[in-house]
Amino acid sequence: MFNQEILMQAIMESRDSITIADATLPNYPLIFVNPAFEILTGYLKEEILLKNCRYLQGLDRQQRQLQDIKEALHERRSCLVTIRNYRKDGSMFWNELSISPVFEKTGLLTHFIGIQKDVTARIILEQRLIEERKLLEQSKATLEKLIIYDTLTGIYNRRYFEDQFYSHWEYKADANGRLTVMFVDIDYFKRFNDTYGHIAGDEALKKVASTLYKSLRRVGDFVARYGGEEFIVLASDMSQKQAISYAQSICMKIRELEIIHATSPHGFLTISCGVAYFKPNISKAPKQLLHQADLALYKAKEMGRNQAAAFDTSMESDNL
Repeated sequence: MFNQEILMQAIMESRDSITIADATLPNYPLIFVNPAFEILTGYLKEEILLKNCRYLQGLDRQQRQLQDIKEALHERRSCLVTIRNYRKDGSMFWNELSISPVFEKTGLLTHFIGIQKDVTARIILEQRLIEERKLLEQSKATLEKLIIYDTLTGIYNRRYFEDQFYSHWEYKADANGRLTVMFVDIDYFKRFNDTYGHIAGDEALKKVASTLYKSLRRVGDFVARYGGEEFIVLASDMSQKQAISYAQSICMKIRELEIIHATSPHGFLTISCGVAYFKPNISKAPKQLLHQADLALYKAKEMGRNQAAAFDTSMESDNL
């Protein structure tokens, strides 16, 4: 036969706080607490017997878990929650509280047994790990952004363009599609920097980048800062006529920004645009399209800038 004295000794010697509340009385007052409860809370049993233990919550009554406890008591069932409690000296601790109902053989609910554990160290560690994980995720996101985006203008950088360009090339080659590359260069940008300063130059770069980005027509198209004052646009499934029309419209939109450039023959900040276009296939190298767009850009500059020029085959033979 199990000795009740041993059971009582186990309860009294337990390192976990143990309480018993009378479920037959209103407000479920405490009728027993073990020494571990006194150590945990700082309250002597004489101070809290015949009181409901919600005083441990202090003024912190908006915790969601308190509703879980209320529902469990009402439904006469067990529950396990972790809540903020407060010692007699006002210090907060995280309490892992387990509540279990006790029934007589007749089914009458007589008591609730509560077991409390101070899990403050565990919760602090978990919170610290969560914060560290958030910082790592933020750092990862920042690093990923640095890898693919230009830090000044916010559009894609050259490295990302090159990755995407070769992917687009392979996809269009398989799908028998068309690719258009446009090299864009800000006209007389060194003069602009020398005249207005690098801060104004940076602002101009941002405005040009934003305008180029907003001009994109399809989800798969994109623009990148290729370096310095040079940008590159990659567009899909345009005819040659559509491509040159699109490039000319970009030149017009930049001119319409009306960024004063007194040392430019045009009076305002403008761009030159070189357009190259063809259907990717295994007989052509991706760099060939970039080379053609570059040649077309030089043609636009030779024609007086502030305009777009398309590549033609005679240009390549003249420059090889």
